[in-house]
Amino acid sequence: MRLFFAWVVNHEKLVAAVTICLVLALAAQLKFCRGRVEQEAKLPQSLPEAGRVGPAANAADNVAGVWEMSVRKRKGGVQTMTLTLAQQGETLSGVIKSEGGDLPVTGTIKEGAIRLTAKRFGFTVEFPATFDGETMTGTMRALTVTRQWTAKRK
Repeated sequence: MRLFFAWVVNHEKLVAAVTICLVLALAAQLKFCRGRVEQEAKLPQSLPEAGRVGPAANAADNVAGVWEMSVRKRKGGVQTMTLTLAQQGETLSGVIKSEGGDLPVTGTIKEGAIRLTAKRFGFTVEFPATFDGETMTGTMRALTVTRQWTAKRK
């Protein structure tokens, strides 16, 4: 062990340079590779045709299809994404497509109450909403972050 510490002391500039390079590489990865983390959930092989609803679903709760989703940004403005949902009874599955990458979602709908969830960077993101037959309106929650969102059928 003494030899190791002696080597570190004799090569302190090299050790400092390597440490700085590693910290810079980590900072660059965090800044530029955010949306490139592999998906934690698998997408269904094929989504049903838009408007198709599985058995035992209330026709008024038909949310299957493609939606234009708008999420309010923290500093104002809106981020627009595409939400594609498949429905089998009260069970929902699909994907949110955005500039940050695809986010697989799963959830349920019952009597106009939608509960969508996803995993991102190891954290659960919730998209609870109400559905009035034309639009979905809710509040996205991830840790302590909350954002208002709406979706309209395309």
